[in-house]
Amino acid sequence: MADRKEPGAGAQDRAPRGTALRGAEPETWYFAVRLGESRYAFDAPLVTEVVRLGPITRLPAAPPFLRGVVIHRGEILPVLDLGELLLHRGVEPRPGARAALVHADPWRVAVVVDAIDGLFPVKRRHLLPPPPGHGAADMLQAVAADDEGEVAVLDLARLVAAARARSVPA
Repeated sequence: MADRKEPGAGAQDRAPRGTALRGAEPETWYFAVRLGESRYAFDAPLVTEVVRLGPITRLPAAPPFLRGVVIHRGEILPVLDLGELLLHRGVEPRPGARAALVHADPWRVAVVVDAIDGLFPVKRRHLLPPPPGHGAADMLQAVAADDEGEVAVLDLARLVAAARARSVPA
């Protein structure tokens, strides 16, 4: 009789497990993305899934950072362009591009970027305050570093709230 394996057995598990071991340094997990040559990240638990971006329905008179809406499993989600929001340089989603679906209370949105890097851990003592001269300093909560260099950690809830405030007429 063949041995049965647990689902996902043998795959490298990059997600955090349970509580930290005694004496182990606490880590925070982030979800990294790229905008041009820059790397940004946000709290990993905010990402519900990464999906292939379907057809985007444009909205009349929408600001440039609001690409439109997509339908995902019967839910209509706004598509936010992080490049336009942060750098004033839009990301042009290619057919079949991936989007991160995020839940930034109380909103759920699809986020488009140039590339998705995925999860990475950072030891909490390695998180630094955002530099004051950074173009998106008011939307950053920290700066982290990994093997690939510095990563600007976004306050995604603040970013989504600011985008919503800018896109809804007063």
